[in-house]
Amino acid sequence: MTTHPSVFPHCDPLVLVGAGIHHDIQQFLFREALLLDHERYEDWIALLAADVRYRTPVSFARAIGIEPPTGGTDYFEDDCRSLIARIRGLQNQRGPTVSARSSVAQARMRRLITNIIVSPRGRDEYDVFSYVLITHSGSKEDSNWFLSAERYDRVRCAARSFKIFYREIVVDQRSATVGAIDAFL
Repeated sequence: MTTHPSVFPHCDPLVLVGAGIHHDIQQFLFREALLLDHERYEDWIALLAADVRYRTPVSFARAIGIEPPTGGTDYFEDDCRSLIARIRGLQNQRGPTVSARSSVAQARMRRLITNIIVSPRGRDEYDVFSYVLITHSGSKEDSNWFLSAERYDRVRCAARSFKIFYREIVVDQRSATVGAIDAFL
């Protein structure tokens, strides 16, 4: 398996964890996707470690015509505080939330997580590789889209669950819009 060169440089993806840990991390990622799909952002924030680093490499940004921030090497690289600010901005853009069941016209997003590979990183920490497919179904035909990506996570055990302390998202499409990138929260 070939992974992004900067990610998991000391990890052998062929060294796997036991079925129990793999299952627990897989379920954690599925619950995370569910929280985001249902815009339960406060619950999602609770899944992040205080020292989280969340990034999308500049190679993707340049490919879709976005210049990276001056002096930076990523389209975005967020910590916990800037992720919270990003979420607040999204919530303000959307206004008061409307129940998905009460409005047929409301857009729906689904995050499908697959091909999950978990490798031990250190004591109670794991490297996690996965594929992500995000679908967006809007009220108009031209507002329907999908994005796919490889995702590289690092998680650590925390009080009967896990916390994400690193995430790198490498988007496959070269024609994604800037607004669609926020789907990778």
